[in-house]
Formats: sequence, C-alpha cells, structure tokens
Amino acid sequence: SSLELGYQWKRDGKVITGATAKTYTLTAADRGHTVTVVVSGVIYLYDRAAVASAGVTVR
Repeated sequence: SSLELGYQWKRDGKVITGATAKTYTLTAADRGHTVTVVVSGVIYLYDRAAVASAGVTVR
C-alpha cells in the first residue's frame, strides 16, 4: 500500500479554487493576504490525517 497525499491551498482560510497541487504560484490576488496549505494523507485501510501549515502573509 502506498501513501496518497492531497493538497489544498487557502487564502485567509478560504479555499483557493483549483489550487490542489504540491506547489502554488502566488498571484496578485494574494498580496496582503495570508496563504496556507493543508496537506492530507491516507494509506489504504487507514484513517486520513491532515496538517495545516503556518500562514505566510504575502507582501
């Protein structure tokens, strides 16, 4: 069984639509806002776990 990871990037705690890749390229819309990522992982037959990053305010 292998580990499957999922990513969800957020701006000020709200989902950034379509931002589900391992990396995220900042946009002008991020300026002045806090960006975070939630990484979730699951292994077949085990519970899913998730962790959120610390926020980074984009200048």
